[in-house]
Amino acid sequence: MDNFLAYDNLLYSLYTAIDFEDLKGKLLCHLEELIPHQYSSILLMDPNYSRKGGSLKVSEFFCKPSEFMEAEKTYMEKYPEAMNRRLNISRETVSVRESSLMPEAERLHSKVYQECYRRFDIYDTLQLSIASGNDLLAVLTLFRTRAAGAFADEDVYLLKALSKHLNTIFYKHCRERDTAASVSGAVETITKKVHMTPKETEILTLIFLTKSNLEICDELGIKEHTLQKHFQNIYRKLNISSRWELLRFAHDGAQGLGMGQAS
Repeated sequence: MDNFLAYDNLLYSLYTAIDFEDLKGKLLCHLEELIPHQYSSILLMDPNYSRKGGSLKVSEFFCKPSEFMEAEKTYMEKYPEAMNRRLNISRETVSVRESSLMPEAERLHSKVYQECYRRFDIYDTLQLSIASGNDLLAVLTLFRTRAAGAFADEDVYLLKALSKHLNTIFYKHCRERDTAASVSGAVETITKKVHMTPKETEILTLIFLTKSNLEICDELGIKEHTLQKHFQNIYRKLNISSRWELLRFAHDGAQGLGMGQAS
């Protein structure tokens, strides 16, 4: 496929991804059309790592095909120092081609290669940092076998050309995932202290996700007057009188709850 068409197809698939699962699947699939390779992985960074020179930590990872997860898992578990070097290189450099950093003999005779990648016949890697400002969000790595040969300068250029798009898209999805996790924690904290009906719990979640009344009604299939009744019950149970007070709990937790009736 022509590189322009492959690039266009990839960007369209990324910007139309409905969630992170859809995003990673489309990314790893369409990248094969743009930059031929045999294996690929995405390492997602833990958002809670220290941002002032501290160690980076992988929170989860994905591979294509799935059996390649064994190689990356072995790497992380048995060679944490080597993994830290790999992540720190990503922290400082947008794109890295291993064959341009290390001679073939050294690459293919290292302990990491022998134990992690030899069975997959890996010959070269091309790595891209995905970041927001100074915060590393993820590391995307493409792997080629000996039969496929080393990555070319054009491959490095094509991957770099994607970096701004991937930075923007990953930041959006990572922020949404973090927000959803934070909201879930806030709702759980409140419902452990105050009894809420299933519908009230749904409404709490949507309010904390900053949905408007119209969006909440549409999503739950209820009328505005019904929603207002649910609001009244929630406010009464939490001993508050406004939506603003309710939104504070999404940030402050339930420590400041005035606790009204629990029924």
